[in-house]
Amino acid sequence: MSDLEGLTRNLMEKGFNKEEIIARLVNEYMDFKDIEKESAILLANAVYEECKKSDINSVSDPFVRYLLDINKANVTVGKQGVGCRGVGDFFVHKLLAGLSITEKKAYLAPSSLDDAGAVKISDIQGFKAEDELIIVSKMEGIHSRLSDFPFVCGFHVISRNEFA
Repeated sequence: MSDLEGLTRNLMEKGFNKEEIIARLVNEYMDFKDIEKESAILLANAVYEECKKSDINSVSDPFVRYLLDINKANVTVGKQGVGCRGVGDFFVHKLLAGLSITEKKAYLAPSSLDDAGAVKISDIQGFKAEDELIIVSKMEGIHSRLSDFPFVCGFHVISRNEFA
């Protein structure tokens, strides 16, 4: 399925109106997902509204705009290999691992260069466990959002927790 946020932003920049954009998004949902058209319309509207509200061009205060804007590298995340376990993916994982260093060592830390992490319950202050319980968190859905919000992409991450 397409990067719907990227598609929406591209269509907005090209001057497509809301109805045209919604119709295109609905087609994307209907082509790739087994959902009712009404659900596709609701989802398409949500994507459109998110893109409208997060469009930096809608920020009128120059100082706030400066704070929220990013320096463009003129390379997309896909072109640098993020998301396919290419060189770019490992580069980004190493950067994130460096940012996440704390005095507590996780059972499976970001330094493993994976999209997952794990902590032992016994290592968490205030928790006592008779069994060696490990909490695992796996992240998905992050790479397509990096192009618009490269340093705050975590708020879009969809996480699935599994308990071993």
